[in-house]
Amino acid sequence: MTDVHQELNIHVMQMMSDIQKTVFLKVLLFASKIDGRVDDEEIKYIKKMAVKYHVENVKKIFEPATKESLFEELECILRRRWKLELIKELFRLAHADDDLGKEELAFIDEVSDKMGIEKEKTEQISNWIVDFMVWKEQGKIIFEENGKWQ
Repeated sequence: MTDVHQELNIHVMQMMSDIQKTVFLKVLLFASKIDGRVDDEEIKYIKKMAVKYHVENVKKIFEPATKESLFEELECILRRRWKLELIKELFRLAHADDDLGKEELAFIDEVSDKMGIEKEKTEQISNWIVDFMVWKEQGKIIFEENGKWQ
């Protein structure tokens, strides 16, 4: 599994209300389950982010949701930068298992569309995430890192 779980942009998250943070993380949680495989690391990551960014009611993130209800809730994500950050996080999450599936890509495209993000911008973010992952893996090879400091 590729380690793409970096920190969410702290400045973006600090500017959001509790409701906005909750919706942001609910969308990530929904995306983590979209391919039918629930990864414990993804769930832990979302819980960790909820605590780190002081989401008041963490249980609300884990309440069952439909895609339609999430799309309605997405309307509270108002700023373009927040929307772009969500798309970025969706791609990072989707690539975490080194396999961007059709279902995951379709969901990200739907989320982008619902938030009014252009297809070209979504593709640009996707390519940037892939480039980041390649760059990070190359660094491990170059510096002969096997996951532990020697």
